[in-house]
Amino acid sequence: MSLDIKNEEIEVETTTSKRNVFCWAMYDLANTIYSMVIVSLIINRYVLVIGQLPPYGLSYGSVSFLFGVVAFVMQIGIAICIPILGALSDNVGKRKPFVISLTGIIILFAGLLGFSHDLTLVFLFYIIANIAYQFSLLFYDAMLPFVAKREDIGKVAGFGVAWGYFGTIISLFIMLPLIALGDINSDPDKGAVVYGYTGNWFTFVLPMILFLVFAIPFLFVREKQKKSKRPPIGKLIGNTFKQLGSTFKDIRKHKSMLIFIIGYFFVADIANVIVLYMTPIVTDGLILGGGSTTWAILFIIIATFSAVIFTYFIGKFGEKYGAKKTFYLVGALWGLALTIAIVLIFTTPYIDIGANLPFIFSIIMGMVAGAALGGTWTAQRIMVVELAPKEKFGEFFGFSKLSGKLSSALGPLIWGTVMITYDVIGKAAYGWAMISVGIILALGIFILSFVQKESS
Repeated sequence: MSLDIKNEEIEVETTTSKRNVFCWAMYDLANTIYSMVIVSLIINRYVLVIGQLPPYGLSYGSVSFLFGVVAFVMQIGIAICIPILGALSDNVGKRKPFVISLTGIIILFAGLLGFSHDLTLVFLFYIIANIAYQFSLLFYDAMLPFVAKREDIGKVAGFGVAWGYFGTIISLFIMLPLIALGDINSDPDKGAVVYGYTGNWFTFVLPMILFLVFAIPFLFVREKQKKSKRPPIGKLIGNTFKQLGSTFKDIRKHKSMLIFIIGYFFVADIANVIVLYMTPIVTDGLILGGGSTTWAILFIIIATFSAVIFTYFIGKFGEKYGAKKTFYLVGALWGLALTIAIVLIFTTPYIDIGANLPFIFSIIMGMVAGAALGGTWTAQRIMVVELAPKEKFGEFFGFSKLSGKLSSALGPLIWGTVMITYDVIGKAAYGWAMISVGIILALGIFILSFVQKESS
């Protein structure tokens, strides 16, 4: 098949090697350590503590809003770059070297987070690490059709996400002894605001060492590549922007892809928000186990086991019934999890550990949310493969990532704006914030209902 721009043969994988898929999926496991420990478990509460302590002395709601604004600006920058990098990956024909290089940047700057309590530096290190992380995911996802045959992509996508959750389990068990050094408290209503275990540099360095170790098998992934040699850098850049311009002009021919990009913008909002605010929702919103980080970690471990078990089957479901019905399933799971969480936040001042209905329902909520989170990424991968022509897999993944990144810019901004009310209404602000993301989710699922599968 010849391309309009490059006239080069694009080869997708025609066989599926279990060894190759395993090496590819190990990166899902490795980068989940960064996502869980730094993004979900630490960074938000870490910034809340820094912002409330001298010399800043800001309120809880003000720091939450500031964090949302920083996340908004960062994700807008990522969104602008994502389509360009997607087109670049198609023109280069090699995605693995980009993943490896970006991983080095993630490990370096995420590790540096623990060496400073200067708010500006912490934001700077986090922004650099997170931009590298988001870019690496684009190149990693775009490798799917080049490491597994088309018929197996749904199953392999589900396996990758499910296998990645073992990274969560590993990293959380490593964090438990670190928390024994002293728990973090970001909520002034529960006592003095303290750094706890986040005051130690090795809390940030140890997870990054694990990231590095578990990413080693990825070095041995075999990726189908272009037959031709890489063009000179000037021509490569020129081809990239030509392809990008061509796709913007031709996007009207891919009506379903355009509808998907718009719908996914709203659906991805809830996943991005939950990943970013997972720990404070449990410790400061639900106040599970008195707001203990240890109980938050155990809660997340339970949710993670659920994700490991059910995400693979969501991939199988998508393989059989298609991406749109998979999104319907994911939407129903998110709806159930949000409903339980909102009811618990508004009706219980805190949740005791034991044989009581609030605790039982909180565990059910975590299990359902875990499956929904993994299912969101799986459904996205399957739908892009359904809609994308093979010569533009990277670019179409880029446009879907563009949608997700714009969403992850809007989500924290809306969440942070709602959380300003925390200084007045307390933890009920978490309930209203979750209602807002629930409305956005429902709108996204409605838009996705208009997607029609195209021949690719």
